[in-house]
This record gives sequence, C-alpha cells and structure tokens, in this order.
Amino acid sequence: MRFHITFLILFKVLNINAQTSILSNGEWVKIGVVESGIYKLDKNFFDNHNISLESMSPDKIKIFGSGYNGALPQLNSLSNIISPKEIQSIFNGNSDSKFDDNEFLYFYLQSSDKIYYDSIENYLKTEKNIYTDTSYYFINIGVDSRKLVLDQITYDFFDRETEIASHLFNYENDVYSVIQSGREWYGKIFSPGQSLTLPIDNFLSNHDLKLHIDLVSRSTVPSSFDFYLNNSLVSDIKMDVVKDNLYGNKVLKKKKVIQNRFELNNSNNIRLIYNGENSAISYLDKINITGKIELKYNSNQLLFHFLPEHNKVLTKYKINSNKVFSENLDGKLDLKLWNISDPYSINNLQIRKEGDGYYFINNDSIFSRSILFDISNLSYPSYFKKIKNSNILEHKNPDLLIITHENFYDDAYRVKILRESEGLNVKIVDVLDVYNQFSSGNKDVTSIRNYIKYIYNFSNENLKYVLLFGDCSYDYKDRLPNNTNYIPIYQSYNSSNNIFSYSSDDYFGFLDDEEGKWFENLSGDHNLNVGIGRIPSKSLDEAKAYVDKLYTYSSKSKIKGDWKKNIYLVADDGDNNVHQNDAENHFDLLDNESKNYNIKKIYLDNYEQKLIGGVKTSEQAKIKLNKAIERGSFIINYIGHGNEFLWTEEKILDENSIYNWENRNKLPLFLTATCEFGKFDDPLITSGGEMLLNKENGGAIALLTTTRPVFSQTNYRLNNQFYKNVFKKVDNKFYRLGDIFKETKNGSLSGSINRNFTLLGDPSLQLSYPKYNIKIQEIDTLMAGGKVQLSGEIVDINNIKIEDFNGELFTEVYDKVSSKLTLGDESTPFPYREWDNLIFKGISSINNGIFNIEFVVPSSIEYDYGRGKISLFATDTINYLEAIDNEKVIIGGTSREFNNDATGPEIDIFIDDYNFTSGNKVSKSPLLIVDLFDKNGLNITESKTFHMMTAILNDTAEIYLNDYFSPTKDDYTSGSIRYPLNMLSPGKYKVELKVSDNYNNMSTNSVVFIVGSENKLNISNLVNYPNPFNEITNFKFDNGEIDQPLKIKLQVFDLRGNLVYSLDKTYEFSPAVIDDISWDGRDLNNYPLSQGIYIYKLQVINLLNDATIILHNKLFKKI
Repeated sequence: MRFHITFLILFKVLNINAQTSILSNGEWVKIGVVESGIYKLDKNFFDNHNISLESMSPDKIKIFGSGYNGALPQLNSLSNIISPKEIQSIFNGNSDSKFDDNEFLYFYLQSSDKIYYDSIENYLKTEKNIYTDTSYYFINIGVDSRKLVLDQITYDFFDRETEIASHLFNYENDVYSVIQSGREWYGKIFSPGQSLTLPIDNFLSNHDLKLHIDLVSRSTVPSSFDFYLNNSLVSDIKMDVVKDNLYGNKVLKKKKVIQNRFELNNSNNIRLIYNGENSAISYLDKINITGKIELKYNSNQLLFHFLPEHNKVLTKYKINSNKVFSENLDGKLDLKLWNISDPYSINNLQIRKEGDGYYFINNDSIFSRSILFDISNLSYPSYFKKIKNSNILEHKNPDLLIITHENFYDDAYRVKILRESEGLNVKIVDVLDVYNQFSSGNKDVTSIRNYIKYIYNFSNENLKYVLLFGDCSYDYKDRLPNNTNYIPIYQSYNSSNNIFSYSSDDYFGFLDDEEGKWFENLSGDHNLNVGIGRIPSKSLDEAKAYVDKLYTYSSKSKIKGDWKKNIYLVADDGDNNVHQNDAENHFDLLDNESKNYNIKKIYLDNYEQKLIGGVKTSEQAKIKLNKAIERGSFIINYIGHGNEFLWTEEKILDENSIYNWENRNKLPLFLTATCEFGKFDDPLITSGGEMLLNKENGGAIALLTTTRPVFSQTNYRLNNQFYKNVFKKVDNKFYRLGDIFKETKNGSLSGSINRNFTLLGDPSLQLSYPKYNIKIQEIDTLMAGGKVQLSGEIVDINNIKIEDFNGELFTEVYDKVSSKLTLGDESTPFPYREWDNLIFKGISSINNGIFNIEFVVPSSIEYDYGRGKISLFATDTINYLEAIDNEKVIIGGTSREFNNDATGPEIDIFIDDYNFTSGNKVSKSPLLIVDLFDKNGLNITESKTFHMMTAILNDTAEIYLNDYFSPTKDDYTSGSIRYPLNMLSPGKYKVELKVSDNYNNMSTNSVVFIVGSENKLNISNLVNYPNPFNEITNFKFDNGEIDQPLKIKLQVFDLRGNLVYSLDKTYEFSPAVIDDISWDGRDLNNYPLSQGIYIYKLQVINLLNDATIILHNKLFKKI
C-alpha cells in the first residue's frame, strides 16, 4: 500500500473530520469575475438577488475561492486543497452588526488566469486558464467571523523615491482550435493583407519596453508579419512553413521578443499586417508587453508590480491623482493600495498624503504585485446562483464512484442500483458538486481528479472503478455550437500534431503524489490506480438506451446462448500484412491460453475486392462482419486502418452497417485498434464508437477504442495486454472491465501514443463469462464414418458436478486446424491458420448436470491424424447459468464401423408454411422451410463446397445454407433450415435443394412456386411497434382493398418453426389502415415467452374473390 503523505498530513491538520464539507450547511451564493480587481458587496447587491440579510452581521459574510492562482495544479503533491478557501475582506461601515445603506464589504478577486513571477527570467507572466474565462467564487453567510486584510509593515524612512513602477499588458483571445485536439486555442486568423490593431496601455518612452509576440503558422507557403508600434515598423517576422503531410505538425509556433525604447504618447497601439501568397494562413496566439508606467490614479484601478532588487531597498513611490482624497475619522484615505502577490494572503500598504499628492514606501528586495483603488468607486461581481448544500466528502469506501451531470443523474442512479445488487458499494455525485467542493465552482478537470484521489486515499485504496457519465468536448469554454462538455476530459499539451495530441480519461486515474504533471514522453508515463470508463451520453435518450443495455446484459435470461464462445479477429489488408500478422499473433495467444473460445477470422484480404465508381469495396467481407454480429460474438477485435466512422478503405463497417444491426441480446465488447473510431470529444460529429455504444437495439456493450490516430506497434502492444487480462481471475473471480482496462493500459505504456485508447462503457461491468466448466469422459480418436457417443457433466471450479443444472448443451466438433492463404490484393498472399472445419454441431439435453452426445463422423474429414477440438457451451434454461469447455481430440483415419450406406438424406421443402405444395402462389418475401433427415447424420462440412447445404434458385443463383441449419435436439439424424428469401419480382420460381449425409451421399429435391402480380392483394408496409417490445406490440399495415371483406390470420413462430401464437379476424368493410391488432407476448397457453427473435406471418384473404397474400416479418421480444 502506498502512503500519500501530502494528503495524510493535510487531513491530520484538518482533524480528519473533514469528511463534513463546509458546503453541507449555511447559505452559499456563486459569483464570478472576468477581470482581476477589487469588488464590493452591499445591501443593494443582496436585495437585488433576493438574499436575505435579516439578523445577519456583515462580519459573518465571507468570500471563498479555490485557493489557487489560476487553474488547479496538475501535480498531485501541489493540488491538495479539498475545500473552498476563504479570501480576506474589509467592511466599510459602522460596527452595529448590520448592513446599512452606503456600507459595503470589499475584497480582491483575481481573474481565472494564473499571474506569477518567474524568478529565473525575472519577469511577470500570465498563464491562460484553459477551462474558463470567468473565475468563480462563493459568498457564504454563516456564523463565523470573516478573515481580514492585514496591514503590511510600515516604514517611515526610504532609500530612494520615484513615480514609476513596472506594468504588464497581456492580450490573448482564444477562438480557434486547429486540429480539434489539445488544450491550445489561438486568436485572430490572418490571410494575406489582413491586419489587427490593438490599443495598449500608456507605457513611458524613456524606459525599455519588452514585447513578447507569439504567432502560429499554418501556412504551407512562405509568409510573414509586419509588426508596427504607433505606425512605426518595429519588426518583420518571418513565419515558418508547415510541411504538408498527413502525420506531421499542422502548425508551427513563432516567438518573437523585442526589447527597446520607443517614442510613446498618451494613445498607443500596436498593429500586425500579414503578408504572403494567397494560400498563406497564420494566427495570433498572444502578445505580452512589460514596461514602466507612471503611478497615476485617474478613477480606474491600477495594477502594477515591482521586480526584486538584489539588496534591500526601501523606495518611496509617489502617486499623482486628479482626485482629492481626504482622511476619514480613523485617519485613513479612501485611496487604497493592496499587495496582491498571493490572492489568498493580501496585505494593505499604508498610503500617506503629501501636499497635492500621495505616496507609499515599499521594500523592493522582494517581488510584489499591487493594486491601487478607490473604495468609493467599486463594482459588483457577477451574480450566478445560489448553490445547494452538499457533502461529497462523506463516503463509505466505495468500490465504484459515478460522477455524472445533473441531466443524467436518474440513469446514473439506475447503474448504482444495478451494481449494488451485485454487491458493489457505489457512490454517485453530481459533477457540479465536485467543482464546488474542489475548485469553488470552476469547471476544472483537475478538481475531478482531486476528488477521485480523495476518495481513493480515504477508502484505504478500496476504490476500483470510476464511471464518468456524460459526454465531453475538446472545447472547455463552449465556443462551439451545441457543445456537450458535461464531464470534461483531459486534453494534451500538444495541440499541433494529430498523432501526439490526445484526449484521455486516464488522467483521472493517476493518483500517486508524484503523478499528474504528465509530461508527454516516455518519462511521463504513469500507472492507473483505478479503472476509468465513460458513458458519453449527449442526451437523455442516449443515456437511457445504454443503461437499458446494461440491464439487458446483466440479465442472464436475456442474453443466453453459445454466441458468447465466439471471438472475431477482423484485420485490414496492405501495409506488408502487418495487421493480419498482428491478428495471427493474437490468435496464437488465445489458442494457447484461452482454448475455451472459438477464434474466428475476417481478414479483408481473404475476400474479393471490386472497384466500383473509383471506390474499392468488399461486399463479401462486409456481409461476413454483419453475419458475425447477427450470430453473436463475445469480443470483436478490429486491427487496421479506419477513421471516426468506418473500418478499412473498403468500408466493411460504416454508419449504415451499425444502423441496420439488431443484436440487442448479443452485445459484444469491441476492441478497435484503429484511428479515431471512438472520438467522442468532438460535439460536431458522432463517431462509430459512440453509435455502437448508444445504439438502442444493438451495437456494443462496451468498447476499448481510440480517440485519435494511433500506431500499429502501439496497437499491438495494447491489444496483446488486453488478451492477457480479459480472461484473468483473481480469487476465482473474473476481472471487471475497469480492471481489464487498467491492467491493459499499465502493461502497454508507450508515452502519449498509448493514451489515445479509452474505455467507453461501464468500468464496473463484468463480461458475461460462463460460471461453470464442462467435463467429458475420455474421448477416443474420431474416425471417418464412425459413430461417436460421449457423455459428461457440468462441474464447478473444484470439478464437482452441478446437480441442479438442467438445460441444453451446444456442441461443435472441428477437424484439424486449416492452413490458408489470402488473396494478396495489396500485399503478398498471407498464410494463416483457422479452426473452420466444422464437422458436427448438435444440441443435447442436460438433466441434473449430466448429458450425452451422439453423432457420426463425416467421411469428408482430412484423413491424416491430428489434433481437432470439441467446443462445448451449456445453458441452464431454468437458472440461466452457463458453462464452457474446449476438449482436444485426435481426428483422422477410417472407422471400422464404416458401412456401405448409399442413400442420401430425405429433403422436404415448403414455402411460407407447411400447407405449401409445389406450384402454389406465395408471398412477396417467402420463407424457405426445409426439413432434413438421414440415419447417419447430415453433412455440414465446408471444406468442399459441393458438400455444403445449397439452395439453387432458377438453376442459377446458389445460396449456401449451412449457417441456417438448426439441428434437432438430442437427434443427430435430423434438422431444419429456415431462410428468408429476398423480395422477389412477380413470376415463377424453382428452388432446388442439395444436401449430403455424412457418407457423402447427396440428395436433391425441388419445388416450384409463383410470386404473382395477379389476384394478389394490395397489402403493404407491414410493421409491428414497438419493436423490440416488452408487454404489448401492435401490428399495422396499409390496405389497398378499402371496404372489401377481408379475413386475416396472424401467426407467430419461434426460430425452430414452432407456432407460439395465432389470431383470426374478419373485417366486413376493411379500412385503409388496419391498426387494431395487438399481442401481449404470451404463447398459446398464455405463458409469457422468453426473450428472442420471432417470425410472424400475416395471411390476408379477400372473401369476394379469394385473392390472397402472405407476408413475413421479424419481431424482437424483450423481458
């Protein structure tokens, strides 16, 4: 355990009782200022904002700020203030303990920018606050007395006298982000011939003026700036030329320092004029000017500073003013001077009257920054709102911390309820409360990190997961329209290079004292202490959609099935096969260390690519990926080129693909080792990763994805670490996503380019790992033609049978791993291996934890002896628990039981339903139904296409049906096929089926059907809504047979063809839209059906002419 000394010392000082926040009681009001200065509060201010001061003494009114100069420090050891810090103030009025007219409280409030003295350069500097232009503070009306401004040491003698002091002029107006990444924004944009003129303060002529000009070139051609002071050319600034390449710097900075004496007057200005070729473009970043000014007060507050002398020097500073200040009864002037070097430790310097002027004596041996002001000429701070009391410091050692925006609090609370039902301790907080507690209401990213560190330290490091619930933006200050910066993300220092600039939630997980500064190189690498994830919701609909999916995924009854044993590796082509090679290395790792899972591959170079309209496409690869989603996959891992919206140049995945997926009960975890696919901090786009996460009826349960461009070598390192952790157990428990993400990141540190990977989703989610194992008795060699009988049982981790496990076992038997070669479209053909020679799949009953498997080994196996495998997945259909296993088996040779079976399978073909006979008219989108039987089993091998189950439409179009074959439970001799034919044009069709048995005997059968245009009803637009549905769904269609007598028959079938619901209804005068048919999701016995996909059939008959139509569609029932 690491001891966090800074925090521990701090909390001992605060008596560790600091778990009661000062914000938990009393009245708190949020105010803000844009410019540094002295501000006041009086009776009018409180009355105007409906703040009651009844019985309230001015002494009890206090002002609080963040405690920091500018934004919060990133370094943990310097960023340890956990409560708003009081600011000193002075009350101008009598001592009767109430606010009277003309009485007021006044105090210094600094702008949001950091203003500090650089002792090395002996220079006053400013650091723009990247998070806010308004600096926020609190007014507290409480019971304790306020903190007073103290008087500085007064001197009655001096070593020298003067009327001048140092002054800083700073101009910086952040408007543009060049690459939509990083923390740096720039000001005015210049094209050739454009100029900018800025008035500056009245510096003195006979003293050096030091000008710092920061410019930014985005020009790929030569360009320059002419810099003028009061119409005199001061400098010609040559801008650097940006090289036009994909991954280089998009901008180059130019810093110009000019120090000289200039002729100045009472109205000075600077001017920039841009020169260059037509395509040239540059920006102004900032201008910083220091020089000497006369100490002259003319009603406006005056800021100035003194640079330190080497020796102690007391200087008498004379102040001229066009206003006369008299002494009050207490002998003090209304003209005040405060030392504001530290905004939280302010001192008053005594001003004395001397003739018509004024003076003060200052110790110039130390740096000081001061403000001169008149208490009779003060402004109010801006009023924002009253803030609600909160005590986020109180906690009960949470495992999961949820930080959300008030917009999404209800859905975040649903996550809390869900995880608490699993035994986690969960705390949920509003991000505004975090800002209030740790940065006095300023939207500072570091305040969120500091709160997480506070919880982590004072939960004995029990905190494991942090969920950020809400979208973010690279624009912290809401300059973009429709900005979505609900929970901000950390932005890198680098803002000019697409590769090395990044946004990352990792920052919130760096919790050791020496961490946080996060230098963007290998030496700046930090380890995550907690797992961080984000739900980037932009709207209530998106928030609800994702949390609904979490509930679905956490309900075992809704996501049951052997799809969870599949892992898909998807790889791009080209680049000397680096992507496919990386995928093969991941395959080797998984095949050796995670044998229970079936690793399937979609390598782009394995599929035909076509050039259509100048665009490369691969329809085959796209279809393969869509089928992977339809069948279901535990993990889908893409490796290769991409962008915010797609995978591969051939677009095998794009927005349209995601839109059309309906995989609500088969939600995979996506790992996308490609550029920018999960870029969620740009409010002007919706990335593919966001679409997958927020898709209501499918998509992803979570993504480990990228927010910026990435390198293949970094991708591989991270991808490899992911597979080393995703199946890891601690104390016999699988990791949750946050653990996987944390260990993956920590094990693949690569400087800034590792930080572009992020976890989208709930870090406290545990993937749906099967709980139990499967044990099979000793397996003999599997030989061609031999009948195999296996038995086994469901067991726990201690190999003890689970007696109450009752359900189904899904078995797949594979021949030896095959060696293949890709096509070599963009690189040389690539050799790879795959478990794709499936020789048997079956479904067996499990009773009291015991099962039996029976099948015949097809004669089409490879006869050389070698290692095959048996993949097993079991589902308890009562308790919805699951088990998984993968058994090695030797396959090869010929069995002695090989017989002389010469009879092919029996094939029965139907269209739409079992009442079909060849020659019938059918629906426009007919359903092909095939029932199969063979005493030695049906051949499902794909090593030779002539053995595959095939439908041939009109003797030309071949449709391979192996993927649509469903075996009969406990019977290897039979099964069925259901395949929806696409919309067919009117006409006569023949469909021929070819099926082989395990002895390679082929049978064929065919039927004829008619899709006619005559005597067909004009029925269209059949839908059911809602779809998916839970309790009730309604059926609707357009009726072109208005006023005709219609008989309607609605039937609903499960995917095995079993009729589960039927309804008959007659209309004597049918309306134009029929919309009064509903179903409650119950079967013929009035029992609620389980979640899943069902096919419904609508038959409509015109009772006058017997014209008929049959339509099919799909619906999804959820629980």
